[in-house]
Amino acid sequence: MLVERAATIFFGLKSLVSAVRLANDFHEMNQPWGSERSNHTNRHDTAGAERLARPKTWSLTLFVPMAIASALAMNSCSKAPPDPVAAPAETPATNVVAAAKAAVTNTASENLLSGHWVRPDGGYVIEVRGAQPDGKLEAYYFNPNPINVSRAEWRREHDGLHVFIELRDQNYPGATYKLHYLPDKDQLAGEYFQPVYQQTYEVQFIRQSR
Repeated sequence: MLVERAATIFFGLKSLVSAVRLANDFHEMNQPWGSERSNHTNRHDTAGAERLARPKTWSLTLFVPMAIASALAMNSCSKAPPDPVAAPAETPATNVVAAAKAAVTNTASENLLSGHWVRPDGGYVIEVRGAQPDGKLEAYYFNPNPINVSRAEWRREHDGLHVFIELRDQNYPGATYKLHYLPDKDQLAGEYFQPVYQQTYEVQFIRQSR
């Protein structure tokens, strides 16, 4: 940057000197010649001497500011635009916390699914008596009487433990629960599909100590 700026100022000053010389030449060329150039030699010499001694202030006043302005304009145009400021890197704190939370969720034991789970909106109960390594659940459903559980499974996904329960009984022709275990709340939350009405409800189950 310093070298480029010095070069620009040098060429600006060079332009200034050229402008001053041009002004002087222009001034000499525009001096009156006809009437003053007479046969009187003394008068001619006197006029010539006056022209040589006369200060060329008007030409300098006109051209010097123009040359300075030109040099400044060249200097300002030659400046390179400032380098873009790099955006600050995002702090990885949020990602670290999320990764740690996911790791805790994914390592939650399937034995946490065992227990007596109550649905607060109607008193429905899911009782899980065991989770097998092959993904089978020993599960029972009550409303408040026992309802046949035709299928009960668990699986581990990227966000933790999931439970699937299918009911097949009177008024329950293939009703299903798709639940997700929330370790921070110790709850089961998800969806209940009621085939009789072809509707899906958001539900949650709270662990009940016995």
